Amino acid sequence: MTILDRYLLFSFLRIFVVCFLSFAGLYVVIHLFSNLDELSALSKESSWPELMWAFYWPRMAELFDKTAPVMALVAGIFSVHLLQRNRELTAIEAGGITKFRALRSVLLAGVVVIGLTVVNREMLLHTFKDRLVRTPQNWHDRGKVKMSIYEDPGTGLKVRGNEFLIGEKKITSSEIQIPASISRDLYSLRSGWAMIVDATDYRPAGLFLHQVTKPAAIQEVPSVVVDGQPLIFTPRDFQWLKQGQCFVALELDPDEIAYGKQLAQYRTTPEMIAALRRPRTWYANGASAEVAVHVRLLKPLLDLTLLLIGLPMIVGGGERNIFVSAGLGFLVVGGVFAVNFGCQVLGTAHLLEPAALAAWLPLIIFVPVAVLSMRKLKN
Repeated sequence: MTILDRYLLFSFLRIFVVCFLSFAGLYVVIHLFSNLDELSALSKESSWPELMWAFYWPRMAELFDKTAPVMALVAGIFSVHLLQRNRELTAIEAGGITKFRALRSVLLAGVVVIGLTVVNREMLLHTFKDRLVRTPQNWHDRGKVKMSIYEDPGTGLKVRGNEFLIGEKKITSSEIQIPASISRDLYSLRSGWAMIVDATDYRPAGLFLHQVTKPAAIQEVPSVVVDGQPLIFTPRDFQWLKQGQCFVALELDPDEIAYGKQLAQYRTTPEMIAALRRPRTWYANGASAEVAVHVRLLKPLLDLTLLLIGLPMIVGGGERNIFVSAGLGFLVVGGVFAVNFGCQVLGTAHLLEPAALAAWLPLIIFVPVAVLSMRKLKN
């Protein structure tokens, strides 16, 4: 590594770290003072340092995942601008060194940052997903959320409800739709409330329905058996059930019911692919899940393309004002992300098919632009 490489690498890293820490510090300060009452109440159960670490450390990992590629471009722009402002780039070119060779360390540093985001996304974020979906208001499973539709991948049963009380694992105004492949006589179950319960000696884990209103005479309805095992337990066949009660044997995760769609974004790529291959899931089904998988796979390439477009644009512009350079950089970022977001929306709405095209189209558009931009550095 030459003196020039070390000089540019140190400049890049210094600017990158300062930008990220400044942005992260601003986020923490705004979030902390916006939720000071709730966090103060939580600090009575644990010390402030423990609470700050448990709550904000996962969010710093998420913030790095979302902002690191942009921060890398910003660090590269400022490093190049400092080189141009001090006339150092002119002197380097006068010595017979091309711009591409001079800025090689900046490009390699950007590639390393993009690689770190991949490692962070695949190996770190998913370990924090249970904390990332929680807020200070429901940090200890307090509060309630609107109940989304849950479709069991094994049986096809659909569970609906009005609200889900996280701490009590309780669904209000619950309804279960039963496919005809399971029962042609019993189409749905409605109850005043239902609770997720663990397995005991006499029954498996599942959903315990109370105050059943449909069917009205649940005590006269026979139980539903699938593959030799009871799936829907009724008071007619099981004495431990009282009048107005019913039990459905389902493997339910309270976190997935409360935060399913949020949890899905923190899955690793293999987990996303495995979820997509399952025939029925309520959080990863249809074109949106297919687009999400392809976007995840191609995100490092799109981040690299963003860097390869932005840096040559700044170098080729001569000695611009630093704010003009920064504005051009953010214009590039905005353009790439706008096209990427638009393609994802079109793919989710089935206007771009196959779903992979929604993820590949931004690369098809911007990779030629990046190649043409890189020629400026080699000349």
